[in-house]
Amino acid sequence: MHVNKKVTGVLILLTVMALACTCNLPFLPGAGTGQPREETKPTSPPQPGELFRDDFSNPNSGWETGDYEAGSVGYKDGAYFVTSLEDGSTMWGVAHQSFDNLVIELDATQISAPANDNNDYGVVCRNQPDSMAGYYLLISGDGGYAILKSEGETFEALVDWTPTDVVRQGNATNHIRAMCDGPTLTLFVNGQRLATAEDTTFSRGDIALTATTYEGESTEVHFDNLVVRRPQ
Repeated sequence: MHVNKKVTGVLILLTVMALACTCNLPFLPGAGTGQPREETKPTSPPQPGELFRDDFSNPNSGWETGDYEAGSVGYKDGAYFVTSLEDGSTMWGVAHQSFDNLVIELDATQISAPANDNNDYGVVCRNQPDSMAGYYLLISGDGGYAILKSEGETFEALVDWTPTDVVRQGNATNHIRAMCDGPTLTLFVNGQRLATAEDTTFSRGDIALTATTYEGESTEVHFDNLVVRRPQ
């Protein structure tokens, strides 16, 4: 089943067959097969007002690592990478943390993608244990943005895919700021607010970094300079 993220409408319901990396949970990123390294050390302690930070220079800082049927997650070249290999396969790697209200800021660099940049990548907040459930605040290599909610078996568009010149297209770096504050979800890219949504399904969970390819060619994204703060 092919999933096209460009479908418009109030709701987009996508089956796990389309977006999960496999139908068998043991292969799902975040489903417990990817483990933190045995020795976990923060790259640098949080600064005043911060909850968590990581520049991924230490490959033992605790994030999920693993090779899966449809992609992989882990540390590479001083960054955290997420690779999606198969058409419609959402990959994500978790931090093995737990937060309620937060702001996540990071740099996301598309390293490779389909020729038409038909993909998405970004951050997940309030990810639920052993599940793809949570809030996905995303951009795409062809210049779009969206906020999606997964309850583990379907995706719902809280903000449908929308084109914008704010997102740098292709193999470029975008600065993403995602706020999950009570029921309010807000996505900022390169200093500009692009989308806001309201939802009360999840109040707490892990954070994750995610990527999906929507073609037969893979997508790889590197994430760096991650900081988690309390909303102001």
